[in-house]
Amino acid sequence: MKKLLALVVLLAFAFVLNACWPGEISVTTEFNADGSGTRYIILEVMDDTLSTEPITNPDDPEGTEGKGAVLNDKHIDGGVIAIQTWLEENAPDFITVHDATVDGYVRTFTMSYEFSSFEDFLDKYETLVNLSPNLSWDDFDATELPTLEVTGSFTKTLTFKESKAIVDASLDWAIDGIYNSIYNEADLAGFVTKADISVLANYSVTINEGSVEELRTYDAAAADGDFTGKVIFVESENFEVTGEFFNTTLLIIVILGVAVVGVGGFFVFKKIKK
Repeated sequence: MKKLLALVVLLAFAFVLNACWPGEISVTTEFNADGSGTRYIILEVMDDTLSTEPITNPDDPEGTEGKGAVLNDKHIDGGVIAIQTWLEENAPDFITVHDATVDGYVRTFTMSYEFSSFEDFLDKYETLVNLSPNLSWDDFDATELPTLEVTGSFTKTLTFKESKAIVDASLDWAIDGIYNSIYNEADLAGFVTKADISVLANYSVTINEGSVEELRTYDAAAADGDFTGKVIFVESENFEVTGEFFNTTLLIIVILGVAVVGVGGFFVFKKIKK
């Protein structure tokens, strides 16, 4: 029994010394004046097969806390690049899966989808949420669902709101699918769950010159167990951004209308004078 316990402890210690690091997800959205736009979903994964040196754990940049090097490739059947194949085979038709790229030891997987209006955005958003085997659009209340309020005439003001909960829900189809399809559960040995393999690391929305963003950062003073210093990811529960557009179309219509009225008035005046 003691030998078995010692073996378990050694395995746990080995896993701690060689830990996986979550895939960091960035969600970036751009809105136009008419509510159309594009959303990008970007997944960055450290791939130890791309590095000739051990990858330093981002939570332990000085290597003084014994957190060990990052090992991700060995936990995925087919390696980290297998994520690209899974996305290409499982993403809904309206999503474009771009070619994976490499920068140093980081593989980047990018997906995007365009929407012709805010209604189209909602339809596609709902589809993504409902693709999750665990969640549905109806699970969320009005305060959590995305909204777009448009006010003004000559200056059109757009205010967009959404919750982190609904953003996370729209990603679950991919996270759940990747975890249950290509992650090696036996190799993870109970130390890593689905919740550990990814994190919303960066978030941004842009409406003309208005924007909101929350980006990953390393906080040297943040408590992390018995140590200090850790990477901080997106923490906000709700997001809101306002942007303005000058309504040139309406201005042109008004100018043309005034011109027509003016010309009409001139001819009426001229006719009366005769």
